[in-house]
Amino acid sequence: RETVAVSQSGTVADLKIAAQESLGRRFLRLAAPDGRIFDPVESLRLSGLQDGESLTAVAQQPKLAATRHAFALWCIGADRVVTWGTPERGGDSSRVQDQLKNVQQICSTAFAF
Repeated sequence: RETVAVSQSGTVADLKIAAQESLGRRFLRLAAPDGRIFDPVESLRLSGLQDGESLTAVAQQPKLAATRHAFALWCIGADRVVTWGTPERGGDSSRVQDQLKNVQQICSTAFAF
C-alpha cells in the first residue's frame, strides 16, 4: 500500500504519474473503489475522488504489433499508441494519434497497421 499526494487542482494524469513513480511501474490505469476506471484528462476536482480515498492501480501489459517495416506499441484500453519505423509503412501515426483512444487491438499486414 502506497500513499501518493498531488494537488487537487491537477488531473487524474497527474495522480497516475505520481502513482507510477511511487510504485516503480509504468502502464497503469487508476480505478475507483467501485471499479470505475478514471479518464486521465479528467480533473481531480470533477473526478469524484475524496481526500484519503483508496484507489487501485491496474498494471497493464504492453502489446506489440509489427509490419515488415514498422512497429506499434500500446496497452489495451490506453489512450496512446507509439509507432516507429518507415513512415510510409506504418511507422508514423502522428496524423491519427488523436483518434487512437481506448485501443483494444492492432492488426498488421505486410506494409500497414
